[in-house]
Amino acid sequence: MEGKKVLILAHKPPYPKNDGGCIAISQMIETLLNSEVNVHFLGMETKKHPSKNPITHTKLNYKTVKVNTEINSGGALRNLLSKSSYFTSRFSQVKFEKELVKTLQSQHFDLVIFESLFVSSYIDTVREYSNAKTVYRSHNIEHEIWESHLLTERNPLRKTYLNVQIKRLKKEELAFWNTVDSIASISKKDSEYINLHTRKPISTIGLYCNDDFLTEKEQNDKVDFFHLGAMDWQPNHQAISWLLENVWGVFQQKNTAAELHIAGRGMSDKLINTKLPGLTNHREVVDAVKFISAHKIMLVPLFSGSGIRVKIIEGMALGKCIISTTIGCEGINVTHLENILIANTKEEFIEQMHYCLNKPNSIAEIGANARRFAISNFSKSEIIDQLKSLFR
Repeated sequence: MEGKKVLILAHKPPYPKNDGGCIAISQMIETLLNSEVNVHFLGMETKKHPSKNPITHTKLNYKTVKVNTEINSGGALRNLLSKSSYFTSRFSQVKFEKELVKTLQSQHFDLVIFESLFVSSYIDTVREYSNAKTVYRSHNIEHEIWESHLLTERNPLRKTYLNVQIKRLKKEELAFWNTVDSIASISKKDSEYINLHTRKPISTIGLYCNDDFLTEKEQNDKVDFFHLGAMDWQPNHQAISWLLENVWGVFQQKNTAAELHIAGRGMSDKLINTKLPGLTNHREVVDAVKFISAHKIMLVPLFSGSGIRVKIIEGMALGKCIISTTIGCEGINVTHLENILIANTKEEFIEQMHYCLNKPNSIAEIGANARRFAISNFSKSEIIDQLKSLFR
């Protein structure tokens, strides 16, 4: 890989690393740089995702373009007259395309990596101005996430609109899989699903544990519960809403001293204003490592989504006992009662939370096993080896 030139296109900046997508993109950049690859990053910068404190490196050319991709009712309605999904069409930006053309005309690249489906509309531009190999870095199966969300949507008008948009999104996603030269999925499960819909070469390139998570020491002996996640990602918002509405009140009534700490960027007003016994809302936290270290039992009640949950990997690296749904820990080869606790219903979550209160020695052992698992399976050296497949 040494000496190769790679262009990375993204719909948001990787810095600051405040959600799973940003972490995935930043790890791609930093791992390539560690392998002596010349990296040119071109990303969109929005009000929701501003670029802050990007790294500097002699082999990195980092540029963002400020664009407006905000959702509005007028744009959503006008989109019905087109054939593209509103999910992706918001990211077709003239300013970004002009900068992309300028970049492709001035430099030669061996590889162009599309970080997420939301930059897929630029594939024709890349093909017109470059002979580089094109790779789609799949963080999630986007249409699956929204199909799961549709099952819980109660507003009939919104449900009808979403149904149209999700069908378009699925069509676009499957078409893009068959347009690029190869695909780099973030989890084996996603790779297997993608493989059912394309004959393009597929590799699995996961995530690694940052040194911060491997060196931090636990700061809490008290058994409390916590959740950390970007709340402007729909599956996370659904997860914590479900936990508060269905689980916490019932559990806390029988365990009045129990504490639940939640944190994350982009919380809705409804979530911010929720008041429950034992609940502390920290909203956005500056240091995820310190927040996770300060609490004991991580709760991940996800019922939709794909890819790999970065926060589970981080929690495992910090030696946390985690209670997750099966969907929440998909892509991570964990074992119930050995290095994680699995719960898929309200009753199962409450049961496992009681288990954590009553078995402090067991949760300490599960946390220690989780840390060993993270160190063995999510190392940077392993990801570097996986990256080599992109250049074949």
